Amino acid sequence: MRLRLLVLQPTRFLGNAVISLQTLAALTRAHDVDLVIDDRHASLINIALESRCRVVPYPRAKIKSRSALGQLKTFYRLVRHVRANRYDMIIDLDGTSLTSTIVALIRGRHRIGPEFVKRRRFYDQAVPMDQATQHCFDDFAIVAESVNGKPVPRQYLMLPELPQPELSPTLTSIPNRQKPLACLHPSASKSYKEWPASQFASLSDALHERGYQVIILGSGDDERLTIDAISEHTRHAFIDTHNQLDIIQVAWLIQQCHLYVGNDSGPMHLAAITGTKVIGLFGPTELIRWRPLSETTTILAHQHLCDPKCQPEACLGNYRCMSAITLDDVLAAIDNER
Repeated sequence: MRLRLLVLQPTRFLGNAVISLQTLAALTRAHDVDLVIDDRHASLINIALESRCRVVPYPRAKIKSRSALGQLKTFYRLVRHVRANRYDMIIDLDGTSLTSTIVALIRGRHRIGPEFVKRRRFYDQAVPMDQATQHCFDDFAIVAESVNGKPVPRQYLMLPELPQPELSPTLTSIPNRQKPLACLHPSASKSYKEWPASQFASLSDALHERGYQVIILGSGDDERLTIDAISEHTRHAFIDTHNQLDIIQVAWLIQQCHLYVGNDSGPMHLAAITGTKVIGLFGPTELIRWRPLSETTTILAHQHLCDPKCQPEACLGNYRCMSAITLDDVLAAIDNER
């Protein structure tokens, strides 16, 4: 039976949004869906899901920029917009305090979410799961399977080939270059996930000497510092796209590349659904939960070097699992993907 659903996935993390795409696709194929998503990810979601759902953007940046009263007013407008509809079911994929609050305020015959939801009293059903042993993908898929009664394919939903978007004047020549393109993303949400900037500099030079045109992605103040550190150590110029691309432009640019190399981050998961070959560099992050479920992705990790008592933010071995990844390791992985 086709149901009217409100699906909540306003995660601020690009990686989580990408990982949930296959689950969202399963729900939108089977039901009539309104989807609350972070407004930064809305354009990507529309393309990936072929506009099969009504996207309700969650204006996170706008809310954050306002006073306490302004935040309440902006949030209330979102809730009032959604409350105008009656839903057969509200599905919370994010399981946060924010989504629990929305669940409590919206009319729905049935409310379902993952077992780890913040305020379980607002839900009719909390779906059991074991985050210690399952991929983040399963956090979303298991909830959808409890609704649809059908398995969700355990692989990322791939993006279609994207048309060329408008680019800033400094980047318009990229698709016309004769050299193969290699895209590097040297940053991550946590410093312990980052391969050293000096290593990315050496990789950039090595790729240049192999005939690649190197492009480096980045946004925000911290990533600016990382790119500047790379620039200080390189002998050859690279294309710096810092703060020049939106999410669709990033996805399109990666699709033009022969290769993507990056740390465990949102852009790495995005790269994994573009069809481009991806080399993912992992430190202490749990591979069982965060490895990309994509046939185009190769993972480099030395987690056998980790102390059994290590925690991601309290390493007992100076993050040797990350620093042990060598330039030769990365170049060998690139050669294997040719």
